[in-house]
Amino acid sequence: MSQQKISVAKYLQIRLEQLGLTHLFGIAGNYTAPFLNTIQEDKNAKIKIVNDTNEINAGHCTDAYARQNGFAAVAVTYGVGAFTLLNSVAGSYVEHCPVLVINGAPTNKDQQRSLVQGMLASHMTGDMYSNINVFRNVTVAAEQVTGSSDAPYKIDSVLNACILYGRPVYLEVFEDVWRMECNPPVAPLVEREASKCQTSARKAAQRVAAMAKGKEIIFWGGIEIQRYGIQKEFLDLIETTDTEFVTSILGKSIVSENHPKFKGVFNGKASPKDVKERFEKAQLKIGLGVWTTGKNLGGFDVWKEDTVLANHSGVRIGASYIANVSLRDFMIFLKEELTKVTFSAYEMYDTEQLPESFFLANNKITKRGKPALTYDSFFSRINSFIDEKHIVVADAGFPLLGAQGIRIAEPNGFVAQASWLSIGYSVPAATGIKCARPDKRPVVFVGDGAFQETCQAISTQNKLKHDTIVFVLDNGIYGIEQMLVNPNPFRGADKVEYSVPDLNNVYDYNEMHRWKYAKLVDVFGGKGFEVNTLDELEDVIKQLDDIKENTIIHVNIPKTSIPEAIAYKTEEPGEDEFLDKNWSLC
Repeated sequence: MSQQKISVAKYLQIRLEQLGLTHLFGIAGNYTAPFLNTIQEDKNAKIKIVNDTNEINAGHCTDAYARQNGFAAVAVTYGVGAFTLLNSVAGSYVEHCPVLVINGAPTNKDQQRSLVQGMLASHMTGDMYSNINVFRNVTVAAEQVTGSSDAPYKIDSVLNACILYGRPVYLEVFEDVWRMECNPPVAPLVEREASKCQTSARKAAQRVAAMAKGKEIIFWGGIEIQRYGIQKEFLDLIETTDTEFVTSILGKSIVSENHPKFKGVFNGKASPKDVKERFEKAQLKIGLGVWTTGKNLGGFDVWKEDTVLANHSGVRIGASYIANVSLRDFMIFLKEELTKVTFSAYEMYDTEQLPESFFLANNKITKRGKPALTYDSFFSRINSFIDEKHIVVADAGFPLLGAQGIRIAEPNGFVAQASWLSIGYSVPAATGIKCARPDKRPVVFVGDGAFQETCQAISTQNKLKHDTIVFVLDNGIYGIEQMLVNPNPFRGADKVEYSVPDLNNVYDYNEMHRWKYAKLVDVFGGKGFEVNTLDELEDVIKQLDDIKENTIIHVNIPKTSIPEAIAYKTEEPGEDEFLDKNWSLC
């Protein structure tokens, strides 16, 4: 008896539902319309289509949804839509987020007319491989579906790659193929297998345990622990060995930061000072799933004999490397091997110290009376507001550095694109988070420059009746860009007086367009507030629990205020500063 045929569009819908997809993000286009209509017309569909304001917002939204749900998909149209989406997908590729890109392409007839007659349909470049070739650079698998006979194979192959590698994949379907018929799915999709060579994992664990003998050790948890779903194994290691741990900034909230052994975020020079100084004194630092990216290490040199780096590929021990090791197996074996040797669990803080000492210093601020509203005073107040019902989303730049000290009670409760660092990520990301975790309330910290990139995402949140809170931290400039090239304006009393006037002030091109951010709710919907002092901030915070709709809070920060975590940058020359007679801080 032959199988009842289904459309290619229905085949893809079934596979996405099998992967637990509840929301499909994107921008509608005629080349993807047959697929979207297939879902729309199915009254029993498990997928809700979320039409965003633009492709980059849809991409960031999809990325964040994947971080919370384990898989996500975005649908766009050929050329103009796909190329706009590219930045977001590159971020998902760099930060290992399992995202499916669905790109509707012109029909077979359109493609042939382009080849034979030079006739370009909408959004075509004349090269039928232009879109897929671009996306091959930022995906682990890419397929072009030009007919129904191999459509099931190609759909399954990209989805299996997405599952196995946990990174983006690309599926391009010609418009006329969506309605063509194929056989329904039969074989299940693959399951992600975390194991590799267990002999190598055991060998690596034995060597690290031998290094730990007689030393004070500490663990340094990274983002791979969350990406591979091995938080339980990580906690078993921590609790069995009774050893303290810090996380990288990318790995912030891989487990609840209320855990008694958690001692803060180590981000190299950009760490809170006490965390940096104390962590570096540990005799053996064992990194677990920490990525060696510039913003994740903050200038810390990992190429030392006292630092081990274990990832889901291998373990670097000193100058040697043991390959083909899964992080999960390594942690399990390391737990066993450490019970066979005598070592000391390094204590970053004395037992009588307050457990809050490695978080933002709330007490320090209140004892001074009423300080100005700066990045540090703002985040100190916010630290006591955030709890387990929130998921924090921090944008690149000063907001990310300021937010790293917030105590996050909820596992996976801190989301930031801390490696790719596309400014504007946070606001649309909050949409994806709320869709994946409707029981949580996203709280966004975003700079004014980043907010202006993607602020339209607020309207999507209003349309979906989300209760997202967006704090726009407005210092009037691209602060992080100014800091990187010339930190002189941020030095305060230690400012160098250069003979070149431009080096003494914020560059004109880093000055922002001044917006009344709280007024945007008149366009997008929701509630809006503007605050200039800590007292005004306090008044707004007291109202937030009673507000059930999306909210923008415009927070005015002094132009040259910076988070303490990046103050070290003012002690060294920026890229535009030269070692001349006026330079006295080097």
